[in-house]
Amino acid sequence: MSFNGKVHSVFRRSMNVTTDLVETPWVSLLDSTLPATPTAYQCYFESLGDLITRVKVGDEVFMRGGIIRIKSSIMLAVNTLTAREWQQAPPVSVLDWEKVKNNLIITEKILSEHLSKKEQVEISSVDNYIAYLGLTLPNCIEHSSKELVKNIGFGKGLTPSGDDFLIGAMAVLSSLMGINPKAKIIYQNMQSAIRLNMDKTNDISAHYLGLALSRHFSYPVQWLVYYLLTQEEVSVINTAVVTNLSIGASSGADTIAGMLYFLNELYGLN
Repeated sequence: MSFNGKVHSVFRRSMNVTTDLVETPWVSLLDSTLPATPTAYQCYFESLGDLITRVKVGDEVFMRGGIIRIKSSIMLAVNTLTAREWQQAPPVSVLDWEKVKNNLIITEKILSEHLSKKEQVEISSVDNYIAYLGLTLPNCIEHSSKELVKNIGFGKGLTPSGDDFLIGAMAVLSSLMGINPKAKIIYQNMQSAIRLNMDKTNDISAHYLGLALSRHFSYPVQWLVYYLLTQEEVSVINTAVVTNLSIGASSGADTIAGMLYFLNELYGLN
C-alpha cells in the first residue's frame, strides 16, 4: 500500500493522518500504550516525548514500500512491514441470559461509581447517566431507532458523547446480528440513518462512526461486548470495563452507556 497525505491532528502520544486512498482515507499512529483501533498502527513513541512538540498539523506524510514517513522536524518513519494484526473477538453463537444480566449489573455498578466520582454528582444507573448527558432516546428502538441519529455530534470532546454512545450501540447490534433478527433490522436502519447524518460531527468522530457502519470497532470495545455476552469470570468483566473507561476523557464511559442501553432495551432487562 502506498499513499500521500498530511497530518490531520496530533496529540501527546498519537496522531491522525489523512490519505489520498479511497478505501483508507484515514490512518492513525498510536503509542503502544493506547488501545488498538481499526486503520491504526501502534508504535513505540515513548522515546520521542510529547509528539505535539515534534509533529505539526499539515506536515507531509507518505507511505512507500510499507514505510510511513512523516516530514517533520524529526523525519519520523514507521515500518508497517513488521506490524501484527490484533486478535478480533469471535462471533457469539448462543446466549445465557442469566449470565448476561449478571454481567450488565456488574458493568453498570462500575460505570456508576466511576462517573459519580469523576463528575462529582450522584449517578446511580446508565439511564441516569444518559439523562445527565442529555441524549435523545426513542420511545421504541425497534420502530424508531432512527431517532438516535439526533445524537450525532451532540456533546463535548474530541469525539462527542452522542457519537460514542452510538458506537457502543452499533457494537452490540453488530455482535447480535447473527442470532437476533431484531438486532439486524435495527442495525440496518441505524446504518442508513447515520450515513446520511455524519456531516453533523467532526472529522475524527465521523471516521470512527464510518468504521462502525462497516462493523469495525476498537479492540477494547469489541472485546467488552463479547465478554458481556459470554463471560462468567467477574474479574474479566471488571478489567474490560476499567480498560474502556480509561479511553479519552469520557469516550469510554459514553460507549459503555450505549452498550448497556441497547442490551437492556433489546431484551427488556430494564
